[in-house]
Amino acid sequence: MIRRMTGVAFLLSAAACSVAQDDQGLAEQTAAKETAVEISGLDVAYIRVDDRGMSHVTAWDEKAGYGGLCYAMARDRLFQMDVLRRSAEGRLAEIYGPGDDDAILGQDLLARAQNLRAFAAARYATAASRTKRALQGCAAGVNKYISEAKASSGGLPLEFQTLGYEPDPWTPEDSVLAYIYVGVTFDTLTWFTKLERAAVASIAGTEVATTLIKEAPSEVSMFDAQGNLNPISTFLVPPGPTTPSATIVNPPPPTCLEGARRLTEQLRQMTPVSGRASNAWAVDGHLTSTGKPLLATDPHFPHATPSAVYLAQLKVNGQYNVAGWMVPGFPGFISGHTESIAWVPTFSLFDSVDLYVETLRPASGGKQEVLINGQWKPVTKRVETLRVKGQPDVQRTFRSTPHGPILNDGLDGLEAFGTLALKSTAGQPEWKVDGYFEMPAAQSFPQFKAAALKQSIGWNFIFADYAGTHGHIGYQNSGLAPQRQSPLNALYPVPGTGGHEWTGYATNAELPSVYDPPSHVLVTANNRMVPRDYAPQGRPVHLANYWDMPWRAQRIMTRLTTATQPLTPQDMASIQLDTQTTIGLPLRDSYLAALGRVGLPAGDPSAVAAVEALQQWDGNAAASSRGAAVYEMLTLILLRNTVTDVIGPDEYALFAPNVFLTNQLNGLIDVLENPRAPYFGISEGVDPGVARDEAVRRALGEADAMLRGALGSDVSAWTWGGIHELTYNHPLAGEDARFDIGTFPATGDVETVNIGGWFAKVGILALPPGEFEAAGGVRGALDQDSLSATRLVWNLAPLDGSLGVMSTGISGDPRTCHYADHAEAWRAGQIFPMPFTSAAIP
Repeated sequence: MIRRMTGVAFLLSAAACSVAQDDQGLAEQTAAKETAVEISGLDVAYIRVDDRGMSHVTAWDEKAGYGGLCYAMARDRLFQMDVLRRSAEGRLAEIYGPGDDDAILGQDLLARAQNLRAFAAARYATAASRTKRALQGCAAGVNKYISEAKASSGGLPLEFQTLGYEPDPWTPEDSVLAYIYVGVTFDTLTWFTKLERAAVASIAGTEVATTLIKEAPSEVSMFDAQGNLNPISTFLVPPGPTTPSATIVNPPPPTCLEGARRLTEQLRQMTPVSGRASNAWAVDGHLTSTGKPLLATDPHFPHATPSAVYLAQLKVNGQYNVAGWMVPGFPGFISGHTESIAWVPTFSLFDSVDLYVETLRPASGGKQEVLINGQWKPVTKRVETLRVKGQPDVQRTFRSTPHGPILNDGLDGLEAFGTLALKSTAGQPEWKVDGYFEMPAAQSFPQFKAAALKQSIGWNFIFADYAGTHGHIGYQNSGLAPQRQSPLNALYPVPGTGGHEWTGYATNAELPSVYDPPSHVLVTANNRMVPRDYAPQGRPVHLANYWDMPWRAQRIMTRLTTATQPLTPQDMASIQLDTQTTIGLPLRDSYLAALGRVGLPAGDPSAVAAVEALQQWDGNAAASSRGAAVYEMLTLILLRNTVTDVIGPDEYALFAPNVFLTNQLNGLIDVLENPRAPYFGISEGVDPGVARDEAVRRALGEADAMLRGALGSDVSAWTWGGIHELTYNHPLAGEDARFDIGTFPATGDVETVNIGGWFAKVGILALPPGEFEAAGGVRGALDQDSLSATRLVWNLAPLDGSLGVMSTGISGDPRTCHYADHAEAWRAGQIFPMPFTSAAIP
């Protein structure tokens, strides 16, 4: 039976997706070629779906256009949208149950404590009228799809049927909440790092905290202290190998998954992981084969199935035509291109959250008060009930101070720090999203810049227009950057009694910006944008403390500026696949030098062959590399030992996943180059160099033992992809095998352009025997949990010249053809043409 939505006219095409069968033998027709969507009170929106599953929406009215866009988004990603909403609201346990060791319930409690729903409602209430119209249209489109799906023969998407529930109606506030949650995902790592820095300092002192959580060097920043663009020579490194190359493919439409698959195992826990990296760059027409700008974006998000971003096109006749990626649930184009401009972002790592240690006292009527600047102010309370699938409801009281919500009410284990209130930019009245609904209509850099400055999460936006002979490129830093009374806010939880308050935000004029750089190249990769002494208008301005290291930016800049031929769109896509490490060979050389001085570990049968693999390694973290397997394991074990020896194994279990790994690696480089107490067991009378070298020898022996346990005794058969894997992690893959795409060798590491990040479970490497194996061993620790959710190359010369691929597919429903039809191409380094004009849409 063909599924037919009530009130929707289908225009079928011979190129429409093929049919799959569900467990009951019901034939499901995936998205038809074009759909006319009539939403009550709005004009008609037309949705055309191309052969790769991307929706192209056309309308005469902007509100109807966003209705059609979100109808398509819900058709493809409704469950993901609902899960993101529930994650932000603290309602996951309603559908999943409490989780192992109450992990899911604990995630809900932390979300409830942060009160993000209230923040979203307040921010929507003050949004611009254009924003409200767009989000109202979006909500109407989502709810249109929900009502039609519920009434159809096929019903709601498969996830809802598997879990046995129906989604609540979508609201405009839900879209604001989805975007707020993007910032929360980024910011959580920032405030966890502040907590961990305080813990390390209390154990081992501030010098150790500063070293183990090592900041990016101030001298390698994009702009100087006065806000001028630094020369590109700052970012050049030895070029190294440039393989692999991207392959542009345009195959026929895929076949669908077929056959019935049944429940195989229990629900997988859905645990949050931190991914805050991305790459974005642009070159103008002076350096390209097209003579016009080329831009690249590959947003790095926590690994999700389906992909953490959504691709679509929206054409509002007479106003604009835009294609790009957005966050499921939020219809703003975070990256996109129109007929005349394009933009690509990376997260700017703004220091947008603070932790305040509050001083409380009882007040009349069972209430509490908090001391701020010599005055006792009321603490607000609210009681919430959390529904838990299969268990009784949980009732909890949550409190807030004038600084923000008290985290202790939703997160156990904070007692050692005191009562902690979280202040975030999302909770402030200045926070907004309006700029995203102005960007598509921009025609010039000044217009785009004005729009970009009307959104409040810290982003680096790289821009291009196609005017003139070679076009133009520009950069605009954007978002709310709080300024404080004290620099300690950036490092630790601070007293809430006074002296550490926010004094305002960096002004628009103080946020770095440039247009038409003389190098004709702009690159951002979450690296430091400004130095510590940044003062472009005369006053010191603080933007961030925990920038990522410059290593990815250096690699990208080197490849762009050492090219011997004009850069092509395929070159841009090939750089996105780059797995050459920047620090790998220098670290490798330091290891070999140390082993040359102290010798190989005794009793290690793999040592000679492992050292040979290191010697032959070219610095590339390819999945097939033997040398990369040895280098990565040796580095991680040396890092583990170095940190654990100083702060102890219990604290390391919290430190490892909650401090960004590149900051940890920067600290390791520091102590290897300058061995000193208390690292490597160095104390008075101990030769620092010898102690360091012996630490390297010890780490090699332990790393080799782990590699033998995972890959066997034949070192020639060891590969990086043998211990570093990518598992497509749909939360219901254990309930229904149709959601399971599989597990595959992974490439790259935490500092390569093609990121192969592992963050959430790296602490497994420190578990004792028994627990180590039960947690998945080496493969569990190195399971990839951060990746490029999509890879895109914007090329407007011609308009249909852009390229793109998703990490999974456009759809979240495995009954369709477009659930995983990009996954194999993404892994293989292939990329597809992205049609933009109506005539080119297949």
